Amino acid sequence: MTILAALGRRIWVFGTLALIAGTLFARGHSALSTKPETIERETPDATSTLTAHATLIPENATAQDKAKGGAPVGRALLQVKLVDLIPASLSGETNQDSEPFLAIQPANPQIMVASAFTPNPISTKGNAPVYVSQDGGNTWVLNAITPVQRMTCDITHAISAAENHPRGDLHAGTLACASAITLGESETIDVSSSTSMSVQSTRSNVDQPFVRALAISNNDHIYVGVNDFNQPRGRTATVDVSVDGGSTYKSISIEARDTMGQDGPSIRPAVAGDSTVYAAFFGWRKFDGRTATSDVVVVRDDSAASGANPFQALKEPSDNLPGRLVVRGVSIPWSNSPTLGQERIGSTLSLAVDPNNSSTVYVGWADHGSKGDIYSLHVRRSTDRGSTWSAKDLPNTTIRNATNIALAVADNGVAGMLYQQFTGSRWITHLVQSHDGFATIQDTILATVPANAPNEQFLPYLGDYDYLLPVGNEFRGVFCANNTPDLANFPQGVSYQRAADFSRKTLTDGSGNPVPISIDPFYFSVAVIP
Repeated sequence: MTILAALGRRIWVFGTLALIAGTLFARGHSALSTKPETIERETPDATSTLTAHATLIPENATAQDKAKGGAPVGRALLQVKLVDLIPASLSGETNQDSEPFLAIQPANPQIMVASAFTPNPISTKGNAPVYVSQDGGNTWVLNAITPVQRMTCDITHAISAAENHPRGDLHAGTLACASAITLGESETIDVSSSTSMSVQSTRSNVDQPFVRALAISNNDHIYVGVNDFNQPRGRTATVDVSVDGGSTYKSISIEARDTMGQDGPSIRPAVAGDSTVYAAFFGWRKFDGRTATSDVVVVRDDSAASGANPFQALKEPSDNLPGRLVVRGVSIPWSNSPTLGQERIGSTLSLAVDPNNSSTVYVGWADHGSKGDIYSLHVRRSTDRGSTWSAKDLPNTTIRNATNIALAVADNGVAGMLYQQFTGSRWITHLVQSHDGFATIQDTILATVPANAPNEQFLPYLGDYDYLLPVGNEFRGVFCANNTPDLANFPQGVSYQRAADFSRKTLTDGSGNPVPISIDPFYFSVAVIP
């Protein structure tokens, strides 16, 4: 059981990470054919599916650019922004800045915070940094405020507006890169300040914190999904809940059934404005060293998890225990070595609730699939608050050889699905939107880059997740990719902060000297389809 618990955690095999003063993380993507036949999507009823591959004009496009890239007849024209986060001052960096995340200030969406496995570029003993934008994602700077030395081994975060701090409150869950993995739950009321975040809670023997926040009256309610190996009987799926802005936390096991010794690493909370809180997790029932036999479980609480017995609202009819079994006994391959291209697999899970209708909730995951592929994505939906779920994958959501699914629902009810697909030679990053449960879709290719370069320095190569959020009439998100400055790799256009020669497809250090390609984080915004 101890060995299996160790396997369930994120195991970091770090190569040499160059720390060059003034470097940041964020890489680009490479070229790829975007012909529909290269995108392998299983469709239950192909005749009912309309796939619109949008030709998108970047916000900063010139008139000449628009003339060259105008949308063909029959294709939608959407506004897209895509930015490499690495600042110009850090143009010489070559880090593998993988596993991105994003938080947005709800009251002022110009304020955003992004993160990745980016080391402090100046000091090996200084705080790990985050990226901060105060102009809606056009520019980003590095701010070393995370209370972890040099670089995090996991970080997610969320911003709530309940306490009326214009550049806060940012709540983060971090893991330190140490032999005794320590969780830190911390806060800052001003993301532009150089003051280190205040640590509010710590403990060891947990994995993969995933943070969401909800404003209720004048209090921030914080939900941190963690795989907590301190929980008894191997029921490790846990949500840390704070109803007082992080001053105190209560750890709540949300697993009601027996496991093989632990649950899967991913525990994903999702919140709605009416105080409904969902969480999804992998209930591991068997594990043979390579494959986990798992249920996909969703729990719900109707009062912001503030009661005495949270997350008990959904019961499974077959055993009357808390937690609805969306699917049972799926095979999830577990590999902490390069398996899907240069990426590891085994922990892909996403959950999203309609912000204006908490009855509608989507869950997406990856498992072994059924056609000899390595790793397949699936999406199911509930329209009755998680009581029942679609019996089959929603149309156009069974995606072969893909990972890093991130789901979100916009204010108008449009569902968004971000994912990265491995084609054998390339990584293609998609954003799919739909009004009707993915029966008809608009598929925007954000990046298509070589999969064999650069060589991985550690795992995860791109990340165990990326992220997507709805903001008004936009979907905003982050992903990581090869940062070769080649416009063919970015069908919708791209903006680099770091020095890059697009004519020669070469990164430079700002003084004309070439810099090797690496993995960078990219921020994007895409207009929600009307």
